[in-house]
Amino acid sequence: MLWLAAHYPQWALQYFYYRNELEQSTAVLLYEPKSLQVLALDSLSEQAGVKLGMSLSTAQSLMPSAMLVEFDATISQQASDWLCQWSYEFSARVVPLRCSLSNEDQKKTSKIKLDVDEFVSNTLLLEVSSMALIFNGIDKLIEQYRQRAKALGLEVSLALAKTPLAAQLLACHASMENQQAKLATEVFSSNDYLNTDKTLLLLNQLPIALLPLSDFLKQSLHDIGIKSFASLSALPDKELGRRFGSKLLQLLAKISGRLPQPLSYVEPEESYQQKLTLLHEVELMQGIVFPLGRMLKEMASYLQLRQLAIQKLKLSLIYRDSDRSQLDIVIHYPFAEHRSDSLLNLCRMQLERVTLYQPVVEMVIHVDKFVPIAVNHDCWFGQQKAAQGQRSEKTQRLMALLEARLGKGKVKGLQASSAHLPEDSWMATELSVTAKEQSIRQQRLSEAASGSGALCAGACRPSWLLTTPELIAIENIELLKGPERLQTLWWQEPQISRDYYVASHYQGGLCWVFKEGNRFFLQGWFG
Repeated sequence: MLWLAAHYPQWALQYFYYRNELEQSTAVLLYEPKSLQVLALDSLSEQAGVKLGMSLSTAQSLMPSAMLVEFDATISQQASDWLCQWSYEFSARVVPLRCSLSNEDQKKTSKIKLDVDEFVSNTLLLEVSSMALIFNGIDKLIEQYRQRAKALGLEVSLALAKTPLAAQLLACHASMENQQAKLATEVFSSNDYLNTDKTLLLLNQLPIALLPLSDFLKQSLHDIGIKSFASLSALPDKELGRRFGSKLLQLLAKISGRLPQPLSYVEPEESYQQKLTLLHEVELMQGIVFPLGRMLKEMASYLQLRQLAIQKLKLSLIYRDSDRSQLDIVIHYPFAEHRSDSLLNLCRMQLERVTLYQPVVEMVIHVDKFVPIAVNHDCWFGQQKAAQGQRSEKTQRLMALLEARLGKGKVKGLQASSAHLPEDSWMATELSVTAKEQSIRQQRLSEAASGSGALCAGACRPSWLLTTPELIAIENIELLKGPERLQTLWWQEPQISRDYYVASHYQGGLCWVFKEGNRFFLQGWFG
C-alpha cells in the first residue's frame, strides 16, 4: 500500500476563512476561552508581533483590528468533516486528522513519562495505491489533490510512504522545512518527500522532536545524545525496550512496517448536517439567503460526490435569546434536487413566507433521507430524445418553482389510468416523486397508453373533459360519428353502459357526448 499524508498546519483557521468567505487582509485570532490565550493566528497578526500562547489582551494591543474567534471543539469537528468530505473524492480510505488545538487526551498522556502516541496531529491520511488507475497515476492524483487544497485556501505539505506513520512524519517534517525556507526566503522543494525510494533517507533525518513521544521521553533521549531518528533506530531493540519501554519499540516497528498500524477510516454517514455560526446577527430573512447559499453549495458537492439528491431538508434558525425556541423550517424539493442553484432558488421562495421574530445567530441544515439522482438515459440515443429530456427537466423546474411559490400540495400532476370510463381514465398525483417512482410511473403510463391505444383504435378522444357530465338537448347538437359503446367491467359496481358520439355544437366547435337512456350528456370538448 501507498499512503499519502497531508499536513495542514493552520487548517482550523483556514477553514474559518473559507466558511465565512473572509479576505486574506482580514486578521483573525483563535483563542482558548478559559485561559484567554492565542491558539492560532494569521500572517498579518504574526507580522504585528502576535505569537502563539500570548494572552488575548496583549495580542489585542498589538493587533486591535483582529477578529477574535472563540475556539471550541465544534470548529475543529466541522473543519475535519469538511476536509474528509472533499478528500474522499481522491480515496475511499481516508483517516481523519486530529486537531492539536483541542486534543486534551494528548495533553494528558504527554505527562506520562514513557507514553508514545501513534498518530501525528494535523495530518490527514489517504490510501492512494488503489486509486492509481482512476487518476492515471499517483503523480497526477497528488497534483490534483494539491491544486484542490490550494483552491480552497489551504496550506498543505504532502508526503508519500509505504506505511501510514512514516507518511505522517514525513509530511510534518516537510511542513517544518517549508516554514524554515520561508523564514530564510528560500525556495523549498517537496519532490523528495513524494519519492518512496528516499523514504528511509528522509526518515533518518527526522529530529526526535517530531516523533509522537511524551516530553519526558524526548528529553531523556536528548540527554543521552539521541537527536535524530537515525541515531534512535541504530540502538539495539533490547536496550531500548529495557530503558524506555515496549511502546517505543512498537512505534519504531510501525514506522518501518514491521508491525501493522490499526486505523479508523471515514465512513459516510446516512444523514447530513451542517452548522454555521454567523459573524453578525441577522434580523431580516434576506440576510439568511447569502450564508445559506454557501452552505447549500457545500452540500451540493457532498451530494454530487455520492450521486444523491434530496426531497426535503430541515433548516433550523437559532435565535439570539436562548429562551425562545429555534425556528425549524422544512424545505421541499418535489423532484429531488442536487444542484446548488436549484436548491437555493426553491429555498429562497419558500423562505419568503417566513417571519423572523428575533435576530438569528446560528443556522443548521439537516437531511436524514436521500434518493438516487435521476439520470436521463435518452441522451445516449440521439439528439431528439436528448432535447426531449431537456424540455422535461425544464418543465420539472417550472413545476417545482410553482409549488415553492404556492405551497406544498397546491400543484398536481395528471396521470393516465387504464379505465374505460372517461372520468376514471386519469388521476391527480403529487409532484414529489423519487427516481425509482418516476421510472415506475413512466412504465405504467406507457402501458396505459398502449392499452388505451389498442382500445381506442380509430376512435376520437377530446382534449378537455368536464368535471361532471352536463345534460344537453339533442336539438343543440348534430351527431357526426358514432356510436361507440363504453361500459364498466362486469365485476365493477355500479354497472354503467354508454354510447359515445362526436357531435357538432350549435354554437360552434366539436364536442363529445354520450347517450344514457333517452338523454344526451356533454362529456368534453375537442381542442
